[in-house]
Amino acid sequence: MLWIVAALATAIIFTIANIFDSHMLSKRMPSMASYVLPIGICQFLIGLVILLFFPFPHNAGFTHLLVAFGSGFANAFAIVILLTYLQKGEVSRVVPVVTSSPIFVALLSMPLLGELLGFWQWVAVLGTVAGAILVSLQRDGSANKTRLHKSFFVLLAAALMSAVSNIGYKYALAALSYWNMMSVTGICVVIVIMFFTLRRSTLVEIKNLDQRNQKMALLVGNQLFAAIGSSLSFVAIANGPVALATAIMNIRPAFIFLFSLALSRFYPNFINERFNKKTILAKFIGIALITGGVVIISLSSK
Repeated sequence: MLWIVAALATAIIFTIANIFDSHMLSKRMPSMASYVLPIGICQFLIGLVILLFFPFPHNAGFTHLLVAFGSGFANAFAIVILLTYLQKGEVSRVVPVVTSSPIFVALLSMPLLGELLGFWQWVAVLGTVAGAILVSLQRDGSANKTRLHKSFFVLLAAALMSAVSNIGYKYALAALSYWNMMSVTGICVVIVIMFFTLRRSTLVEIKNLDQRNQKMALLVGNQLFAAIGSSLSFVAIANGPVALATAIMNIRPAFIFLFSLALSRFYPNFINERFNKKTILAKFIGIALITGGVVIISLSSK
């Protein structure tokens, strides 16, 4: 029972963290760079503290460490893309596409691991792709037609990077612990973020922020909150069936939709979300297809 509660809590915590990221990026921060640079530093410090308590094992091979850091960098790029588009777009469109990564894991397992997909797995793949497209459709008022949002293929690339990262993590975990993976993620995230954002102009923006201490406290609190979610995901995986725990954690897009819908009704200016009857129906069907497809893939994985 503990693992079910932990898996559900993980999905809810990451939902709240993503919505808060969207709020901070679109409403409170002057640029994406001024938000993600402190995030990178927080991730690095969290990873460093974990590394002090859970150092790399002495018998860890060079290949496992190399794959772990390669996977960490792939995951870091996916995180940067996610945060970039959370500033520009709606969280209920962005997150569901990125969280379709288990579908790419299933597809990549064929050439890399020699696995074959069954009938329902192919149904899940096609349903998830259809759902991602439906979620990404938007009305072009000037041309009076419906088109794919320009972020769609970039977000799919982020989902692919996340999938590659997960496959690499699976290999590295044969020699390293989950806590080692958190440390690796923190180190890789700060390197990638600093490469893109460490500029004098970014430091000046952070220095001149109005209510800087309050905003930095909110940012750090959100990162610690997300770290709790990561820890709970390990609890769920360690104490329950991996496939079932993963399936429960992957219902996050459904929570994103419900939370965003509630916020648009009661706090309409908290995040950039535009809901009407048509968009609600399209997002509901699209997110249902994505969630259902990811859950089927998770349950059928071995």
